[in-house]
Parts: sequence; structure tokens; C-alpha cells
Amino acid sequence: MKNLIYFIAVIITVTLYSCNGNNPVTPIISTSEGVFVLNEGGMTPGSSKLSYYNSVKDSFYVNIFNPTTLGLFPDGMIQYNSNIYITEQGNYNAPGKIYKTDMNGTVVSQTSIGTNPYSLCAANNKLYITNGPASNVTVADLNSLSTIKNIPVGVYPQEIISYNNNVFVCNTGIFGGSSDSTISVIDASSDAVIKTLTVDKNPSSLAITNSKKLIAASNGTTGKIYVFETVTFTLVDSLYSPYGFSKDFSVDRNTDNVYFIGYDGDIIKLDFNTKTFSTLIGKPSNAFIYGYVFDYINGKHYLADAVNFTSAGNLKIYSANGSYIEEFQTGIAPRRILINKQ
Repeated sequence: MKNLIYFIAVIITVTLYSCNGNNPVTPIISTSEGVFVLNEGGMTPGSSKLSYYNSVKDSFYVNIFNPTTLGLFPDGMIQYNSNIYITEQGNYNAPGKIYKTDMNGTVVSQTSIGTNPYSLCAANNKLYITNGPASNVTVADLNSLSTIKNIPVGVYPQEIISYNNNVFVCNTGIFGGSSDSTISVIDASSDAVIKTLTVDKNPSSLAITNSKKLIAASNGTTGKIYVFETVTFTLVDSLYSPYGFSKDFSVDRNTDNVYFIGYDGDIIKLDFNTKTFSTLIGKPSNAFIYGYVFDYINGKHYLADAVNFTSAGNLKIYSANGSYIEEFQTGIAPRRILINKQ
């Protein structure tokens, strides 16, 4: 009888522990709808976390990364096939790390790579990783994570995306040093730069629209959005956001709408058909919106609120029309939000 009571007590304890976000047991999330949240953490290794929101169960797990802990400043995260790839910057001007996990956040493999690796994408069955201080892009094997080559690009490359066997790289600048205002285009077959596009200083976001155009913009009050062809790479249009621009384009694949974080931290809607801008979600009070994505399949906007970058942040969830639904406490400095595509 005592053993039965003890067993029931353990089950209740584990269940409660999992629900409050400090779960000791990894939730089975590989087939559930939801989003991954990558938290940069503070200035100490181990303060970074990989979180997960299960929208089916409406449950939030603060840390699913295991069996090790993330180190300093993880900032890149993509899903490719049935794996999650995460880059970790590490100490300044030093090698970082790349992790390959399964869809439950369990590490499959990891290795040192690049110099402060920031963001990444996949193309032609390879990984492409930006290394700010080294001003290059590392090409890595998807399975072994080993480095294939380093491609020189512009000054301090950061954001990166791929489309149609090409890789697009935002070249930015060094604080107090050299700056850049270009986008390098890499051919994923030859792994060489084939074109350099000029935009505003320090481009901070890239996306491919439903009309197969590349759009790019820089953090600032001017809010100029550049529109390029993805075959000839010629500039075809320039749009001006009256709300400025910060980061994180998110394309609605069901409409002609493109969303992004405005300069003041609100979520702006761009109707790409009419070329009109409007505020969809006003900046939440006392928030610092550090990351954003729109889940066009389930009609939800996800906002990463870093608050003050020293204490726990929040994942804020809104409906398709911008109405507040709920929020969950995350780790420190939530930055990337990745929709589970399984």
C-alpha cells in the first residue's frame, strides 16, 4: 500500500513539475503543433534555453534542450527535415558551436564551428552559417557538421536565408568600426559569391515573398524596403514604411501580407498587393519585442518579449487579426521563434 501511495505521489509531482515549465522530463513534441523559442540567456553559460510551446495542449516548456546545456548566446535556429540546428556564438572573436537535435530537443551531435556563428540556413543539402568577426560564411555538412569551406563576404555578416539554390547574406558592421550596406548572393552549387546587392546600412532582415521576390530592410526610422528579383537580382521596387523597420519579416503564404517588427516595437502589416502599411499589433506595455513570427497555417502571431534582457522574458500570442490571446514566461532574452513544421 505504501509503495502504491508513493508511486501516485511521484506521478503527481512529475506532472505538476512539467506543467510549470521546469520539466525534468522532455515532452514528446515531434508531432505536435507549436513553436520553438531560442533564448539567448545572460552573460553566463547555461543561462540560455530552448523552449517549446505546445499549442495543442496549450502548454509551455521553458527548457527542452538536453542532455547538455546551451552555452553563450545561441542565436541561430532552423528546422531541416526532422532535425533542429542551433548555432551558439560563444566568447567574442572565438569559435562557437553548432548543435543538431531531434524534434524533442535532444542533442544528436555537436561541434565547434566558425567565429561567433550567428545565423544559419540550408541549401543544396549543406548548412550556411554567418561568422560576424571573420566576415565569412561557413559551409558545413548537414550530417557530420564538419566544415566544408569558408566563403568571404562583406563586413560582419549576420542574417541569412536561402532560396532557389542561392544564399542571401546581410552584411552589417562592427561597433565603432567598419560598416556595410550590402547583401552577398552565394551560389550554393559553386559556393562562391555571384552578386552583391546594395541596400541601406546594416541590413537586418530578409524574406522571399509569395511573388518570389527578395525583400530586404535595415533597422532604422526610414523604413525603406528593397525589392529584388530572385533570378536576375535586379532592384524592382522600393517601399517606405511610415513606421520604420526593426527586424524579422514574416510572410503570410495565404495572402499578399508581409509582417515585421516596426522601429518602435509594434507589429506592422504590409499589404504587398496594394503596397500599404498599417499597425496590426501595438507595442505591448513595458515590452521589448526582440523576435517575431506569424504562423499563417494556424493564424497566430508570436512575439518574443525580452523585457530587460536580465530576467525571464515572455512569449506573447495573438490571433490572426491581432487580438491578444495569452502569454508564457520564457528564459532570458527570447530571440528566435521557429514554427514546428512536422
